[in-house]
Amino acid sequence: MDWFGNKSNDASVAKLPYGARLRGAVTFDDLTGKLGADAFNFEWPSSPQTIEAIGDIDLGEGNRLYRLYLTDDAFLQIATANGEAGDVNLFVYAESINPVNKDAFERWCTAGRLPDYTLGNSTYRRVWGEGEGMTPPVPLEESVYKKNMTTADYDLTLYSMLYSRELPGMDRNELLLVAGEDSGPTDFVISQAVGIALSTAEFEIT
Repeated sequence: MDWFGNKSNDASVAKLPYGARLRGAVTFDDLTGKLGADAFNFEWPSSPQTIEAIGDIDLGEGNRLYRLYLTDDAFLQIATANGEAGDVNLFVYAESINPVNKDAFERWCTAGRLPDYTLGNSTYRRVWGEGEGMTPPVPLEESVYKKNMTTADYDLTLYSMLYSRELPGMDRNELLLVAGEDSGPTDFVISQAVGIALSTAEFEIT
């Protein structure tokens, strides 16, 4: 499947949501970080964070995901539908898993995902997929731009699964995104990123 069509033209003409741009700055609401300090399974990012790279994932039918990769191992993920901004999630990378070889990585990517996932002392419930059985990860194609939004610096395939847990003492959930990241024959890793959904009052892009 051709996820992007003409990748260079698609990315360069797209109007990025919330004024996002390469080398722009993202500021987070510190009050949210303080309120969740004892509950979050990740460290709230300091502000401001520089947008070091932008990822573009075409989901089809006018839907896209933009990932703003920040200075301190975090990214802001913004969903759009026909150019209109929707859900915004902050993710901070946790410890990565390095498979012993490409075959082991490919077996992980093609295997199903269990309903629960444990990271540290926290257990998360699978969001994508139904029932108690195994569910295959969702493959996504991402183009990443670092120098400009005309030509992608690299492409990668993500084999992703989303999990969630209720945060103790807070009326919100924490998200866990687990993805096999395939950038080439010798460049592969399993990433674990933890975060929360943000309201537009909890971040600003300048």
